[in-house]
Amino acid sequence: MRREYIAAVFALMMVAGLMSGCKDGVPQTDLDLFIARTSEIEGAALEDTLRKLSTGEAPYNSYANFILGNRFYATANDSALAGGWSNPGAQSLLDSAEVYFNLAVAQDSTFLEPMVNLGSIWDDRAETMGDRQQYDERIAQANKFYSLALDIDPSDEKARCNLGSLYLRQRRTAEAMAEFKKALEYNPESSLAHYNIAIMFAEAKIYREALAEWELASKYDPDGDIGDRSRANIKIVNDLMNAPTPPIGH
Repeated sequence: MRREYIAAVFALMMVAGLMSGCKDGVPQTDLDLFIARTSEIEGAALEDTLRKLSTGEAPYNSYANFILGNRFYATANDSALAGGWSNPGAQSLLDSAEVYFNLAVAQDSTFLEPMVNLGSIWDDRAETMGDRQQYDERIAQANKFYSLALDIDPSDEKARCNLGSLYLRQRRTAEAMAEFKKALEYNPESSLAHYNIAIMFAEAKIYREALAEWELASKYDPDGDIGDRSRANIKIVNDLMNAPTPPIGH
């Protein structure tokens, strides 16, 4: 009885777990440095700067389009929180984000970040209303962009884990686990991969292994969003498993 109750409560935490996250840190790549520098500009000046750079020289044109796409994507996510992805406002913002990500990829066909985000956009669209054919087409588009990114860099954690999460939502559990384990082959300290493997164990009601994976996710992302979610899930499972069993008939 208590195990079924754990599963029901825990499902609320799994939805967030399928989202990708990244850790903050000291900028190391040219893109990181570009983001750090432009983040010091505020308001309309930032918008004007990015739009000017977006039509300028490489690689800053693709970086600028990527950031512009991210700005629309972040606003789309905020809109979806209020009204779901079927909200026309969220859909319009997704369309704008897609335009900028496509421009970034057109300017640099090896630019992984906008490529993976295009996969995420189609992933989000799969959550909107539509018939089975539309759903399958959106899932196929998401898969295409994740796979394109992995063709360029098989070690890309976000693309690998997003693809695994896509398989997990389709109940293709063996393929999902294979993607998460492949991510760990490239980076044994991938908090995102450990988090998603924990989700799979929790869905199978194998709670001891799920807790162990969340402990690792928390260890490798102590100050980030994934670490916070892992610790929250650990507490939920431990509290429920240690709760007294209700008397029969209650």
